Amino acid sequence: MEALYSIPFTVLQCPNLKLKRPTWIKAPSAMVVYSLILVSYFLVTGGLIYDVIVEPPSVGSTTDEHGHQKPVAFMPYRVNGQYIMEGLASSFLFTAGGLGFVILDKSNAQNMPKLNRFLLLFMGFVCIILSFFMCRVFMRMKLPGYLQA
Repeated sequence: MEALYSIPFTVLQCPNLKLKRPTWIKAPSAMVVYSLILVSYFLVTGGLIYDVIVEPPSVGSTTDEHGHQKPVAFMPYRVNGQYIMEGLASSFLFTAGGLGFVILDKSNAQNMPKLNRFLLLFMGFVCIILSFFMCRVFMRMKLPGYLQA
């Protein structure tokens, strides 16, 4: 296989270039990379790709018993479908839960005062627990009989 790749280089010769990287190009900081990953996680878990392909409305509507239109944020009985606001709300909860784990990791620093450690632990657990139970509430709104015994 290597002989196959070397055939063009028997005729061609690579130029002897001495290229330097421009001095104004710097590696991004760790927080910039983390922020870009977090924003992309938010958009992907919110269903941005689904929203671009299917083009659902931002919110739906339903008719009540009096004939009036009421806005609905969740597309009921459709696990594979969503409104745009539904995707953004669930994506916010997924991101908040992930940030809770990051906060728990940051609370493990060496020289952290006891009060700051306690506050970070409290906030991390609140983010994780709140996002978990709110996602369960969202699923019950979407599928009313979900996880019922």
